[in-house]
Amino acid sequence: MEIDRDRFMKVSDIPETSNKIGFLFAFGTFLDHFYHHEEIRPFLINEEPKKANLPDDDYCLLAATVHKLAKDYFLPIPQWVMDNKFVMAYPVYGFNTKNKEFQDALRATTPIEFSTRNLFLGSNVLSRA
Repeated sequence: MEIDRDRFMKVSDIPETSNKIGFLFAFGTFLDHFYHHEEIRPFLINEEPKKANLPDDDYCLLAATVHKLAKDYFLPIPQWVMDNKFVMAYPVYGFNTKNKEFQDALRATTPIEFSTRNLFLGSNVLSRA
């Protein structure tokens, strides 16, 4: 049975879709599709997203996410995620925290695919719970 791939949210769809439904909803939809449709996972991550109107940290988050998912699910890592444009020039902390202890905790628990991009979001950054 052929899968209608047009009905799934690819990482490259997130910037444009974010303009309509918001970044967090588009990102969550992508994660749901990735986690629940093993047979099309490579298709969902291969194409580089265009920056469009995304803030830099959200744009970098997409590359970090694809890098981590590809490693976790033993998929080829798309070359586009390695581009330096996906590295923040300054540290970004979850919840925009200024609390030093919380920043330290985020630094200690954030997956390397995020921390090397200066994104410190904690261990559950890709959780849908």
